[in-house]
Amino acid sequence: MTTQITQNAKYPISERSEWMQDFLLVSSFGLWATLLGLTPVLAFRLLMGS
Repeated sequence: MTTQITQNAKYPISERSEWMQDFLLVSSFGLWATLLGLTPVLAFRLLMGS
């Protein structure tokens, strides 16, 4: 799924801003995946007391 972005003089598009947006999107998915993956493990370890 790709979106064609049209160039607008009022809102110029730079490659750096597109790269930063992509990076933030991917890193947010990684952060949530880490949190959702570690939370049950840490809760289990705390409940077991070790």
